[in-house]
Amino acid sequence: MGRIKTVLTLVLIFFTLVVFSQQKDSVKVRLNHYTLTIGPGWTHYIDNMDYGVQKIRKDFAGVSFRFLWEPEHRLSLGLETGYYKLFRVTNQLNADTSVHIDRVVVPMLLFVRMRIVDHVYLGAGLGLAIITNKAAGAGQEIATKTTSFANFEFSGAYVYPLSKHWNVGGEFKMFHFGALDDWMYSIQATCAVRL
Repeated sequence: MGRIKTVLTLVLIFFTLVVFSQQKDSVKVRLNHYTLTIGPGWTHYIDNMDYGVQKIRKDFAGVSFRFLWEPEHRLSLGLETGYYKLFRVTNQLNADTSVHIDRVVVPMLLFVRMRIVDHVYLGAGLGLAIITNKAAGAGQEIATKTTSFANFEFSGAYVYPLSKHWNVGGEFKMFHFGALDDWMYSIQATCAVRL
């Protein structure tokens, strides 16, 4: 009697597993996507130094590049870099000689982005930046490089999908550079390809 109950129980368990098991879906859906983004735009540098009467220019064109891993949830993780000119100072030494001083920054950030509502994203990045100072004048050029380790970025973006693989949009970014204790903001048009 005990064997019959055991065999019937095993048959019922097996029957239940066979009847209620799910069949594999024939349509494959990718839950992970990768995105490459380029963002050219306008930048403005906010410094904490007083340059006196020297002519300083703080508005330039800049560009950013971003690679994102986008899983099925709202958070995306990636890497961001770019090329931004922060300022250019021109100083007239005499009637024939002028000196130009340029500062350029290349950030390398670990970036996290979150979708708030459809097409609207907030992001933050943390990482290092390579800052290059270059002085040119009187037939000579001097360049120095500094590595800044405490840098961060905040961004807000609107991304509109044109097709399955192409997105366009706009993004506002604020950068803080720890070695300089200065800020920069940028307004960029973005174009992204989804892999």
